[in-house]
Amino acid sequence: MKNAIIRLTTVAAAALALALTGNSTSARPSSEDSVSIEQNKATVRRWSDELWGQGKLAVADEILAKDYVRHDPGDPFPAHGPEDVKRIVSALRTMLPDLAIHVEAVVAEGDLVASRYTATATDTVGYMGMPPTGKSIRASAMQMFRFENGLIVESWAVRDDLGTLRQLGHLPTMGRGR
Repeated sequence: MKNAIIRLTTVAAAALALALTGNSTSARPSSEDSVSIEQNKATVRRWSDELWGQGKLAVADEILAKDYVRHDPGDPFPAHGPEDVKRIVSALRTMLPDLAIHVEAVVAEGDLVASRYTATATDTVGYMGMPPTGKSIRASAMQMFRFENGLIVESWAVRDDLGTLRQLGHLPTMGRGR
């Protein structure tokens, strides 16, 4: 457990440094890890681009382990396995049909991959049961994935859900003191 926490901290620090500098170059992984790390990074891009960005639900079966666990406090229900992820993707894409995911950075170490991305969409249907506003939203997020045998077995997501609700006018913006 201690090693997993150290690895998570290392990858998170690398992702933060990448986010702050915008630099996508890093030291080369060992030749033994190079292929699997690059494959894992490509899989994370498929997660964002194909599964979430294009709504290709079959991708979940190709990239997620059967016992996959998703840690995301913004999800409507706990997600365990590809079928739950497909339900969440379908629900989100129904609410935001023009959802697009723009991956800005991907870093990896060992069996962990971190991604920084921006989601954009227009609220034409109604977000989270609220009436449609017609407003565009732009939300930044970071996500970390853990791999086993080339499949995603666990992920953690952090998004600006509060900012999304503010952009839609469902929450007041915070103003400076007068």
